[in-house]
Amino acid sequence: MAIRQRSFPRPREVGAFPASSADVPPARARFFSAVAHYPVFRRFWLGALAASVGQWMQQVALGWLALIMTGSPAFVGIVIFCAGLPFLVVAPVGGSLIDRLDRRRLMLTCQTLAFILAIVLALDVLGGFVQPWHLPIAAFLNGSLLALLIPTQQSLVPALIPRAGLTNAIGLMSAGQNMTRVVGPSIAGIVIASIGVGPTFIAQALAIAASFVLVFSVVLPPRAPRTGAGRGVFDGIRLIASRPDLRGLFLMASIPTLFVFPYIGFLNVFARDILQIGAEGLGLLMAVSGGGAVVGSLLVASHGRSEGVGRLLLGLTVLYGFPIVGVALSRTLWITLPMMFLAGVLGAAFMSANNALVQHRVSDDVRGRVMGAYMLTWGFMPLGSLPMGLIGDRVGIPVAVAAGAIVSSVLAAVFGLRSSALRDI
Repeated sequence: MAIRQRSFPRPREVGAFPASSADVPPARARFFSAVAHYPVFRRFWLGALAASVGQWMQQVALGWLALIMTGSPAFVGIVIFCAGLPFLVVAPVGGSLIDRLDRRRLMLTCQTLAFILAIVLALDVLGGFVQPWHLPIAAFLNGSLLALLIPTQQSLVPALIPRAGLTNAIGLMSAGQNMTRVVGPSIAGIVIASIGVGPTFIAQALAIAASFVLVFSVVLPPRAPRTGAGRGVFDGIRLIASRPDLRGLFLMASIPTLFVFPYIGFLNVFARDILQIGAEGLGLLMAVSGGGAVVGSLLVASHGRSEGVGRLLLGLTVLYGFPIVGVALSRTLWITLPMMFLAGVLGAAFMSANNALVQHRVSDDVRGRVMGAYMLTWGFMPLGSLPMGLIGDRVGIPVAVAAGAIVSSVLAAVFGLRSSALRDI
């Protein structure tokens, strides 16, 4: 695929940066400032949203297939594990590729392969060929593409936005991703309940195609000349390990990702077996959680500060476990829904803030490797999903989810008390 590569036009020609910083006063940045003032970022943002809608649809469809084909929460956990495993084994390698290759070409390649995979899944299901063992393989292949695509997207944001608007842009990227948690699962729940799982993968393919068109229209600024420094696969991990601030942010993101986030993959169990609201109800649970996440992300987007927020980040991380315990213990939809919304607000707020703080603390020449290493935290979700599913088979998913949330809050509190580097950020 031929990639247009040219010198970066004057800012007003592509809408990358305003002519002066006065156009977007960072002290009074509005919620959607980056999207409103930077057309290139707007197209990039919309493309990321379209791709994310499709990915959430696939996640719901694969999880629902796993549950109805086997009836086993443990097997659902295996599928989730396979989807997240690439974030442990592919993301660090991907970070090195991001710093070496044309990032736009890499994004378009990943989207093309994701489109092909969605079509293959649709044919597999609609043709009646699907078997349970197909699902972990599909989840792993799709997860491998995401392990390259997501850090590539994140590493491109600072190239499209000046530093004064970076926190707003990162918050909007997070808000957009969380908006898709409303749209994607809602569409998937309706399609699954109305015409089946197979057409859900077709809808995913259409969303990916729309994303491809939007990203293809984006022209990137030239990258800074490469230095003679090495670009090893594990450079990002070494850099994070060597700096107390980055190390603290990485560990703070890892705790809830390992112990709490896996509950999202088991919402199908809550929908079918506990709340008894079916596939459409699953879409409702995901939509309410996503709605809260949008609110949490927009709060970060409106907060222009990147210093003096360490204690706030710690507080949000500790509090996140409490509404999850409420979700686990609830047996009525009218308690579950507000708990899901609050969990969405807190979870998105601390993850968006954490991501923004990392981005502010690294330079562009190592950004790909650092964000690739940072994606390891996403890989901890499947590591938590596997034992959560196995424990859920024995004592019930609600008990497993509640225990994970309690452990997360306790560990975050202990780590926060011991890490002065994180508190002083």
